[in-house]
Amino acid sequence: MKTKRFLILALLLLIITPLSSLKAQIVKGEVFFGGNACQVDGDECYGYKKLGLHAGAGALVPVTNFMDIGLEVLFNQKGAFKRDSIQYGSTYPHAYNLKLNYAEVPLMVYLTDKDKFSVGFGVSYGRVVGIDEKIDRISSGTGVGDGHLYWKNGYDGPDLGDITNLEQLGELFYKDLGFNDTIHIPQFVANSNTYSSNDICFCADLRCRIWKGFHAELRYQYSLKPIRTRLYYQNITETLPSQIRLQRNNLVTLRIVYIFNEPDGKSTDKKPKTNSVY
Repeated sequence: MKTKRFLILALLLLIITPLSSLKAQIVKGEVFFGGNACQVDGDECYGYKKLGLHAGAGALVPVTNFMDIGLEVLFNQKGAFKRDSIQYGSTYPHAYNLKLNYAEVPLMVYLTDKDKFSVGFGVSYGRVVGIDEKIDRISSGTGVGDGHLYWKNGYDGPDLGDITNLEQLGELFYKDLGFNDTIHIPQFVANSNTYSSNDICFCADLRCRIWKGFHAELRYQYSLKPIRTRLYYQNITETLPSQIRLQRNNLVTLRIVYIFNEPDGKSTDKKPKTNSVY
């Protein structure tokens, strides 16, 4: 019985002690402004050539003297850019420009060293609030949806949401559905003309204090789930499918962070000097 009481008391102390410490800390507000260098993996466009806006606000909740939990609300522009065709190379010069606008909520954990350098990691949930995809400066008509391949011509086939490569698609056609090889996949399957409405990303940060409450921060962000499934072809008439690719956002952010209610980083532990009296 005494042991049980001791364990309950110890558990209460473990709960109350961090809460009392947290109460003594000051929740710090943040504002962010910066830019993104973006690409979409799996879309045949290579390099961080698409630039986007990054802005928002958040709060830092101290957990210990060196660890904070951050919650942010952001407007985040992602996308991709290429000067020629995304499928057929420079032989068919059609510029590609994709802009994806997200309302985003990252949840981060920051570890700080000497009130100057911080490293952070976390996850971010984004919701599409705008899409603009242009091929040769003409809108593609792509919208928001589930981002999967779909059936066309009114064919009511099985769900294509789990198809990730041509081998799976071929097995579905010629084995499960019983079509012979004279039936071509492009006759029944249309490319996805939607992007997923949600984007869940992994985030990693490096932050450095530059002056008082101002910090410079570098963030890397990558989609954990595909935002679109696309069927690529060997020819411009789109009759010979070559591969299925899962597309993901991939971006680097450089931003300036201003933190309210933040100590200036100078130590306050030093006692003032006093003249010794002998």
